[in-house]
Amino acid sequence: MTKTRAIIALLLLSILPLSHGQDDRGARRRERKREMESSGTVYGTADDGTPLRWTVYPGAGPGPHPAVLVIHGGGFRMEPPSPKTIEAARDAAAAGFNAFHVEYRLASRDGLPGQKSLGKFPDQTNDLKIAVRAARKYPGGNGKVGAIGGSAGGAHDVFLAATGTVGDDRLDAAVALSGAYDFNDQGSAQPNFRRLVENYAGSSDPVALKKASPITYVDKQTAPLYVIASDDDAMPPEQYTDLIKKLNTVGATNFQKLLRANSRAHAFAYWPDVKTRCLDFLKEKLSGEK
Repeated sequence: MTKTRAIIALLLLSILPLSHGQDDRGARRRERKREMESSGTVYGTADDGTPLRWTVYPGAGPGPHPAVLVIHGGGFRMEPPSPKTIEAARDAAAAGFNAFHVEYRLASRDGLPGQKSLGKFPDQTNDLKIAVRAARKYPGGNGKVGAIGGSAGGAHDVFLAATGTVGDDRLDAAVALSGAYDFNDQGSAQPNFRRLVENYAGSSDPVALKKASPITYVDKQTAPLYVIASDDDAMPPEQYTDLIKKLNTVGATNFQKLLRANSRAHAFAYWPDVKTRCLDFLKEKLSGEK
């Protein structure tokens, strides 16, 4: 009995750090929600009645300013506390963009305040299309809207660049950092990839996964893209290579690519290294009046 109690005690001790870590992450997410509720403004209302908020970083210097949505990652199911994501919004504002750090419904039980829906496809992209329209009409803008998205956010901005109506809810340009593009990737060595995309798509059925995949909609008319990843990225490497292959196959020419060598950094983690190139790309594509 004494030996059994000792084993149980050791097991409990081994579990405690994990549970404490989970509690810490949950506390940080709740704190971020409170911060968004207190400092963010409502940009629209989702179809389930969820109030959708963004934090606005006004562009520096004389306008009119192009708009840039900064779209967070988090596996489609959470908004991680990410100082680099906020840094990207501030850098975009300093470069002369009206920057919007935007929230969208989440595919988890721990959704946005007031969220009644499951947050699965197409809830999130529907929310972000509302954000595109709102940013396009934002006072002091020039009628152009781009995006910088990382991981799940990178998936969303490619989807928004390839779908919707030009001049309305389709992006005019996008930067995709370590995005997920083809949810039917059967060769992925990343164990979490399929779990997360199936959760977001609401199904493991290949047809449903294809419907939710941004790569499905990429064609010659897709808005200008800058696609970036690391060569040892946490995102399966096929996601980057397959998107580039699809862009070439459909005859898209208005895109740039960058595979960062000797790096394991993922999405907004490498923002400081690529921000100048990304912001220059967006300036070129979003300049001029509507």
